[in-house]
Amino acid sequence: MCTGLRFTDPEGNLYFGRNLDVGIDYGKKLIITPRNYPLPYKFLDDSKTVKATIGMGIVMDDYPLYFDCCNEDGLCIAGLNFPHYAQFSDGPVDGKTNLAPYELMMWVTQEFSSVAEVKQALKNVNLVNKALIDSLPVAPLHWLISDQHEAIVLEQSRQYGLRVFENHLGVLTNSPDFAWQMTNLCNYTGLTPHDAKPQTWTKQNIIPLGVGTGSIGLPGDSVPASRFVKASYLNANYPTVEGETANVAKFFNILKAVAMVKGSVVNVKGKYEYTVYTACYSAKTKTYYYNLYNDFNLHSCQLTDEQINSNKLIVMDA
Repeated sequence: MCTGLRFTDPEGNLYFGRNLDVGIDYGKKLIITPRNYPLPYKFLDDSKTVKATIGMGIVMDDYPLYFDCCNEDGLCIAGLNFPHYAQFSDGPVDGKTNLAPYELMMWVTQEFSSVAEVKQALKNVNLVNKALIDSLPVAPLHWLISDQHEAIVLEQSRQYGLRVFENHLGVLTNSPDFAWQMTNLCNYTGLTPHDAKPQTWTKQNIIPLGVGTGSIGLPGDSVPASRFVKASYLNANYPTVEGETANVAKFFNILKAVAMVKGSVVNVKGKYEYTVYTACYSAKTKTYYYNLYNDFNLHSCQLTDEQINSNKLIVMDA
């Protein structure tokens, strides 16, 4: 599951992050990949990192498998579940930049500094159905990619192949595809943060009860389409605030409004789906903020010069 979010403050500073909603905690770690760290590829020549990257994920065979991450230039990416729609190529295609889906996040954060550069490069990308280890399944993902100027969604589906969408809303959830989510959003144009006005129906006065009557019909369940609508509505209507503290609070307030509580959703395997963590990266201060399902304390880690130039992968318990 999951919900991704991004916005900028009045000064143009980027805040980017997500809820990770799953039925099991995979043993998440806060990971900092320094410059000059070995970066193997399945189909491209192996290389080394050139930009330090910070985010949440797991490490396997010394490879950082990020759930979400941002590089030192403020280019950010998050992978969100895209079941029943994601489909990757059976093999590499000559003349294409062939990538395994798990490689995409490191490729984006290492090769580019802006979304504009990423969009140009994606025109020649082919995502191949290959996992880090053959015994692992390939995660069916789509991705939210953002810098301080713009955001895009990348999807490779069985019906349409690889597509890139402009994302002015700054929100991404899960299936159906992004085009469907945008069409569905048109069903909610009547929502407003302002209260409804009294009306008269066949001589009967109808008076709104309480506050919030303008947003009656705003979804509150946990399906991806509902979370997409609610997060988009909140992101669009949350008042502008100034300063990092207020903007980080804004970020967490929006995502907590679409978070999953244990007991509200039980998946087909009988597991509780819940929001394992919520995270927000401030590109201005290079600080990664997060809290956990059982720990609402706001934790943070700032990317420092020492970490950027470390000689090893930095992995911290979250």
